[in-house]
Formats: sequence, structure tokens, C-alpha cells
Amino acid sequence: MFKGINAIEFNKQFSDDESCYQYLEQLKWAGKYNCSRCGFDGYSKGRTSRHRRCKRCGYDESVTANTVFHGIKMPILKAFHMIFRLTAKKKGMSTIELGCEVGVQQKTAWLFKRKIQVAMKQDNSIKLKGPVDVDETMLGFHTGRKEGGRSLSKRAAVMVAAEVLQDGRTGNLRMQVLENFKAPTLKYALESMVGPNEPIRTDDYVSYLTVKQGGMNNITQVRSEKGKSLAELHRQIMQFKGWLKGIHHRWSKKHLYAYVDEYVFRFNRRNKRKAIFHSVICKMMHQVPHPYPVIKKL
Repeated sequence: MFKGINAIEFNKQFSDDESCYQYLEQLKWAGKYNCSRCGFDGYSKGRTSRHRRCKRCGYDESVTANTVFHGIKMPILKAFHMIFRLTAKKKGMSTIELGCEVGVQQKTAWLFKRKIQVAMKQDNSIKLKGPVDVDETMLGFHTGRKEGGRSLSKRAAVMVAAEVLQDGRTGNLRMQVLENFKAPTLKYALESMVGPNEPIRTDDYVSYLTVKQGGMNNITQVRSEKGKSLAELHRQIMQFKGWLKGIHHRWSKKHLYAYVDEYVFRFNRRNKRKAIFHSVICKMMHQVPHPYPVIKKL
């Protein structure tokens, strides 16, 4: 396991493609081989050092087969460097900067970063524990008076939910892109992010009142007072907006959910930064491949 954010130590451990494949081999088979086709546990040497051949069915399996690393269009060492740079830096990197540092085109960096962001996807089985503060925020350019208010024709909406610790600080975060501000949409988002019956505090927006009257009695509404009532939550929202604009500069409504997942993944592991690289590698090794044509459409 590589643990740390020191670039010198990283370069010592991962000096060539072979050292990267050896790391993946330890993660994939962990001392116990099972053929992905027939399940047999006996193997012999494959056609290269990073292959294993099943003694029963003869399937020659690569260490990257059936993982996110399958079919990448660059040396594995560059892929490792991209993951390290994205995870070692506290706020990440834009794909333009990432491509320049690793020596690939910006388009290649963007496509591979999307693979990493898929691995950073929020786990809906992990719910926030109360008390939880919840609010929505809008991203994008203001559309003027005619399309002002909560119009999403040229803007996007994100719900932000944050655990409130005993000392007032923020615990874990969850975020979800919203299609609209209607009560059913807000209720679905709340149920997917917050544990059942956990105390939730929101502002006095009318849709939350509808959700509360619909059965979610654990909701408490407070007057917004221009954000003062949920001050710590609003501080987290402003940090997210600053990160999105300052690091990535541009974002599209189509891919906003991917940046939301990345931000939440980073934030909830802010005290475990040294283990983020290994965590991302593990997730990518235990997920099915994400072909580039599919990534482009996501």
C-alpha cells in the first residue's frame, strides 16, 4: 500500500510500468487467484509478467482485465501519475494543468479524469447522521429579471447536506444535483442522502413544508435570515463554489454531478489525504471498465 502525498516517495515506488502493474497485481489477486471465467484457483505464467493463465480453461487474464484500467490509451505509469497528482493536491487539478504535467493532451486528461471521478462516486448506502443541515444552491450565470428566482434554464441546482458536529463544525457532506425544486424531488434527495428519522434542519422554503407535511416529521424549518441561520452550511457551499470556479474554471451542466462527486469524496477524506491515492486505485480495480465512448456520453 502506498500511503502519502510526497512526490519523491511516489517516484521511488513507481519508477516504471512494471512497478505499477505489480501494485495492481497485489490488489487484484491479493495472494489468491481465481479465474474470472471458470473460478478455478490454479494458474501458470501467462504470455507476459502481468498475465496469469488458468490451468483449467486456459484463459490468459491480464491484471487490468475487468477493471477501469482496461483499455486505457496511455502507459500505466502516466495513469498512476495522474491519479497521484489529483489525489495528492488538496483541491485537485484542472485537466489542462494535469495534461501539461503528465505530457498528454487535455482531451486525454479529461477522459481519464472522468474515469477517476466515476470511482469517486458517492455511495448511496452511506447516509448522513443527524443533526443535518440542508440547503440548495444555484450555479451558473444570473439570467436577469425575466428568468430570475429559481429558474434553471441557464443554471443548475445542487442540494447540500452537512452533518453538524457537537462543536458546531461540519462532519461529512453529501451533495446531489437537482432537476427542480419541487417537493417530490427534494424528498427523494433527502432520503438518498440522510438516514431515516435523523433530525434535519432546512430554511423556510415552501417545498420543504410540503415534504414535512407528507410524512417527514424529522424536518425542522428555520427562517433563513439571509443565510445566518445556517451559517456553517453556507460557508461550505461557498467553499464548493470557489473550488468549482477556481480549480476547474469551466463546467457543464451535463457533467456537474461528476464534479460534485469528486468534491464530496475529497471533503469527506480531508483528514485521510495520505490514503486517498490507494483508495482510488482500489475502487478502480474493483469496478467494471468504463470505455471512452461511454464516458463521453455520461
